[in-house]
Amino acid sequence: NHLQSRMEAKPRKKSFTPRDGKKPSFKGKPPFKPHNTGKSKSCKKSGGDGGPQKFNRKAADGKFTKKRKHPGSKKDEGSEGKKPKWDEFKQKKKELKQNRQQNEKNESYQIVSRAKQVWEIVRKDCDKQKRTRLMKELQRLVKGNIKTIAFAHDSTRVLQCFIQFGSDEQRQEVFDELKEHLVELSKSKYARNIVKKFLMYGSKQQVGAVMSAFKGNVRQMLRHSEASSVVEYAYNNKAVLSQRLMLTEELYGNTFQVCKSSVCPTLNKVLKANPEKFESIMDEIKQILTPMAQKNDIVEITFKTIFLQLMNDDKLTANENPSCCNELKNLKRQTIKKDSFMYFQGEFAHLVLLAAFDCIDDTKLVKQIIISEMVRSLSEIISNKYGKKVLLYLLSPRNPAHLLAEIIQVLEKGDGNAHSKKDVAIRRTELLEAVSPPLLKYLCKNAQSMVMDKACSVAVRDLLGTAIGDLRPAMEAVAAQAAEPLIPGGEDGELHMAEHPAGHLVLKWLIEQDAKMKEAEREERFSRILLEKVGLENLKTWASVNRGAIVLCCLLQSADESVAEEVEVMLKSIFPELQKIQNSKGVEVLLEKLA
Repeated sequence: NHLQSRMEAKPRKKSFTPRDGKKPSFKGKPPFKPHNTGKSKSCKKSGGDGGPQKFNRKAADGKFTKKRKHPGSKKDEGSEGKKPKWDEFKQKKKELKQNRQQNEKNESYQIVSRAKQVWEIVRKDCDKQKRTRLMKELQRLVKGNIKTIAFAHDSTRVLQCFIQFGSDEQRQEVFDELKEHLVELSKSKYARNIVKKFLMYGSKQQVGAVMSAFKGNVRQMLRHSEASSVVEYAYNNKAVLSQRLMLTEELYGNTFQVCKSSVCPTLNKVLKANPEKFESIMDEIKQILTPMAQKNDIVEITFKTIFLQLMNDDKLTANENPSCCNELKNLKRQTIKKDSFMYFQGEFAHLVLLAAFDCIDDTKLVKQIIISEMVRSLSEIISNKYGKKVLLYLLSPRNPAHLLAEIIQVLEKGDGNAHSKKDVAIRRTELLEAVSPPLLKYLCKNAQSMVMDKACSVAVRDLLGTAIGDLRPAMEAVAAQAAEPLIPGGEDGELHMAEHPAGHLVLKWLIEQDAKMKEAEREERFSRILLEKVGLENLKTWASVNRGAIVLCCLLQSADESVAEEVEVMLKSIFPELQKIQNSKGVEVLLEKLA
């Protein structure tokens, strides 16, 4: 009630509404600016009081008023302004950028610019005396700025050139400034090539120093997109045995490092001397290799070959720790599967696949990991020099026509190894059964490109001579390429198959191969299928060209006697025309056989 009495006693606030019509007076600055009522300039807009304002310059007479110009502007020569000259604008912008660079790094900018000019001269053909003089100038320019130049994308090639063409003294000067930053350089997209140049052209001591700089950093470098290629190059091309061991032992984990000694320097010896550490060492190896195996674009074939050698050591795995063995085999399977396509296309890597076909008893695993990848990329593999060798090896293993004798001797060293128990003939048949259907299907769809290609034509012969399954559809697809009448010299720039350098050889090989098919008690005869597709009338035109006549000679000697008889009757019917053909060795042989 006390509060209520206080509220009632409080006086009401006075209103500012004037009662006598007079405007209230305010002390100090008024709260708002009053409207101008005198001669002051009016700010009233064309749209009237209130509401949205329209900015219309149209006068009452219907004409547009001209836009007021600035008093200092020049008189226009029309309604549109003058267009800017973009070439001049770009040139001014370029000059401003160069001036800014010169102002910010005046001295270093001039040095780099001159160094690049010298590099352009040195890298091209120039005499020894001139090169020596330019290299001295380049040495003076880069001294004290080597690290800055090394990491800059536009000047790193200057140092690469200096390392390649410089003297031992000049090269050492650069190395002294960069030796503390070799790992950092290896991780740079552009500077990594400087490290490679030291490995290529550096002295023995410099190469050793690079290897030593990598020590303790191999694992992180192998997982780095740029540095991995540097380590790979060092291992493959420059490292000696002790350096290779140093690079790879980091992949075996910390427990291995603790157990390693001068008496037991390798993994095998450490495991044999410390059997109780087997499980922990293998577990660490698995943890290190798994992420590397998942990044097949980072770690290349050299280190993965090391991994596979480790995993294939059954004495270290299966006999002593089956569970660890299973985990490592899964890692091995993952590693091969991710890189199998790379193995197909490698000059030396494809030999690993050939050895795998020879010794791995688990053909189901080979189908899942290797052959399945091959089937998905058949067009690329067939067109590749080494990929084609892998296919031919599956069709006709250790064929001297496809492999050098030295390669076959190396593969033969694996025969009789303790780990391969399955019979060789059974293993090869199982692989052939897996690869035959997709290859035959591919030939049916790509017969023209394969028979007309010199490199692929050999694969056609071996495929139709050894594949397991129904060969007739593929043979018909090949024979269909020769079904049209032969026009000497070709039509629209394309030769007939019987006149084509590779095509006529495919016909010749497949006709001659009928004899082997007969011995193997196969039903298919290519000569019969060819005769059915081409017809006797079209075959007559083949005698008009030398290569076509050679194919007809093969048909006269076909293993299918009925085909040979039909062709002989047809050729005797055109015997006078054959005698008129001149300068054709094929026709001469054909006449001899008909006589």
